[in-house]
Amino acid sequence: MKYLRKLKIQLVKGKYKDLVKGQVSGPEQIYETFKAIKDQAQETLLGVYLTNNLEVILYDVLSVGGEGASTLSAMDVFGRAFISRARYFVLIHNHPKGDPHPSSEDKESIRKLVSQGNTLEVALLDFIIVGDGRYWSMFEEAEGGEYELGAVS
Repeated sequence: MKYLRKLKIQLVKGKYKDLVKGQVSGPEQIYETFKAIKDQAQETLLGVYLTNNLEVILYDVLSVGGEGASTLSAMDVFGRAFISRARYFVLIHNHPKGDPHPSSEDKESIRKLVSQGNTLEVALLDFIIVGDGRYWSMFEEAEGGEYELGAVS
């Protein structure tokens, strides 16, 4: 007799308040919601998963690392996207030293996730890095403005 594992999905109350209601308009809105991540002593990576209409389905802590790095698992990132049936996702993480500019590791992670997402039909909408009182956004650097439906392929 073979046994199968049963997946149990449970909704729990998160620690971030005033989660975005309705359509997410842009990086600043995500930053304002999750900016408390800057207070973490270790690099922490959150995934924010969105519907076709750019509405938040869920968010989750994907990784907690050291002071200078956190590991990024494509399996974790895309697994949650598939489970939640998300079309888009935003990754947000902190730089405990305060400078929100992307490291070479951040840039390489972004490149890989964009490539993998195109293959899997789940799009990385933005990668936001939070520092001391400011943030960096992949979307703002490349596109600028607000998120738009259909703007991401």
